[in-house]
Parts: sequence; structure tokens; C-alpha cells
Amino acid sequence: MIESFQNCLSPFSRSSLEESKAMSFLNRFDTKYVLSIETAFEFLRNMQNDYSLLQINDGVIQSYETVYFDTPDLLCFNMHHNKRRNRFKFRTRHYLSNGKIFNEIKQKLNSGKTIKFRQRRDIIKNEVPIIESFSEFDNWFKLLAENKGYHTTPLIPQLFVNFNRITLLNKHFPERMTLDFGLRYAYNNTKIMLNNTSIVELKRDRSPERTASQEFFRKINKNPSGFSKYVIGIALTHEEAKKNRFLPRLKKLSYERGSV
Repeated sequence: MIESFQNCLSPFSRSSLEESKAMSFLNRFDTKYVLSIETAFEFLRNMQNDYSLLQINDGVIQSYETVYFDTPDLLCFNMHHNKRRNRFKFRTRHYLSNGKIFNEIKQKLNSGKTIKFRQRRDIIKNEVPIIESFSEFDNWFKLLAENKGYHTTPLIPQLFVNFNRITLLNKHFPERMTLDFGLRYAYNNTKIMLNNTSIVELKRDRSPERTASQEFFRKINKNPSGFSKYVIGIALTHEEAKKNRFLPRLKKLSYERGSV
């Protein structure tokens, strides 16, 4: 699948990591669309003239490893299930393309905006040491959370997620767009792979304007659709999790279940 995506990406112009940082939008509006892999290829073919492609160390497809932390009773997951507008997630993410590791907190505000706080952990920076265990919610992550006003009960690793990402930068409007595919979940002895799912996410610092990506979605009559990698992963791997609201989405997914 990666080779097929690489072939589809060859006509795109390239952008650097520094150019991407200018559109990092840690305080932003997000809009997501869930596509089949075939439709994802069609989407990319239609974006070639209006978007450039992020390239890091000669690579245009980046791979991520992530561990999500939650309370033993899945507070973060349940807040999402119960439609709490002001909700948050805790994760440690390893960016395999450049080796960087960050502790990250994402919060969805009542206004619809998403804000993200980050703490780099692959180098000693500002007296914050290199992370000792990828799957440990350590004291430094706890301090980051408390300094931002998050006072939670002890957090434990509840889900491991791997996926591939393509990042596109709009040439005409301050917009960064990602396309994720190859989602793989793991928890305890369960492993799940999503075979025919890609997630396109539009990220902007203000309300949407009409762009080539939106024109494509209008053309194929595709509406925005919420898709949280964490929420879907918990629903698929935790039998005890309350998931009634997510059942329509889960029934549309094509996935393989195996053992770790």
C-alpha cells in the first residue's frame, strides 16, 4: 500500500519541515473526512496543483508510533462518548521520520477549536530529561498536565497506535492537511489493522474558506465526519468500553483482528 501511495505522490511539489512549522496551528479548527483507500488515491490526484507535499529526510510518508493514556475507567474516552464538548487526550508520540518524541495533550474546546500542548522528550531540554519509558506517564508528563490545569487521577497506557501520514500544505491559503492510512491498534493481546480506511484532516487557524479540498468533497457529496483514532481504537480493543454511539461507524470499518 505504501508503494501505491508513493506513486500517487510523485507529481507533487515538495515543502520543507520549516515551511510546515509555519502552519503547525497548535490552536486550530479541525475538519475530518473518512475515505476508502481508492477514494484517497482519487483525492490526491485532484490536489496536485494546489498543495505541496511535506518531505522529511527524503521521505514523503511519515510513520508514527503513539501510546494513549487514560484513567482505569476510561475517563477521556467516556467524555468523548458522552459528547462533552470540553474534552482532552494524553499521549506520547514517536515521530519515526526524525526520531523526535513528544508528550502531548490535546483539548477540544466548547468553541470547536483544538489546542495542543507539547513537551519534547528525546533530548534534554529546559531541564526536562529524555523519556525513560515510552509507555509511562511519568512525573514530567504529569507536571506538564498540571501546569496546563489538568488534574487527573493516575493515567495508564490504554492503547498503542501506529499509522502512516502524508502532510500537504495549501499553496494559496493558510491550511495544513494530513492523510493518515495503515492504522494499526494494539492493547494487551489484541491487534487490529484497518484495511480500507484513510482519514483526511484539514487544519486551520480560523474558520474554513473554500479550497480545492473542499471542492473535491462537495463534488463526491462527502460530508465531514468525526473520527478519533483513540476513540475508535478503544472501542475496538476494550470490550468493557461503552460504545453505543460509535456502533454505526464501527460497522462501516473493514479490519483484521489478530494477536500481538
